[in-house]
Amino acid sequence: MMSDNDLLDLLLIATGVLATSTLTFAVLWLRARERALRTRLALQDPEAVREDVTHLVQAVDAIAIEVERISEAQRFTALTLAERSVAAGSGKRVPERVITPH
Repeated sequence: MMSDNDLLDLLLIATGVLATSTLTFAVLWLRARERALRTRLALQDPEAVREDVTHLVQAVDAIAIEVERISEAQRFTALTLAERSVAAGSGKRVPERVITPH
């Protein structure tokens, strides 16, 4: 039969061994992954990387243009709705800025 102190010692040792082995395997996995990535990048054609970057830049530019169009349309819609509410005689003025408590 094991005493409480012996059981506690065994649990502490087992926890230490498991934590150490987990950290060791994590570090080894990260190093292997980094080594594999370096090898893959070294074997990759620089022209292919340049084409991928060019394609990515074009995609980001297209997204930026679309976001600008959406924001302009949203501004136009908000302005039109504000003008309609004033013209309809509601008498309420649309505040330009609303400060909300946090």
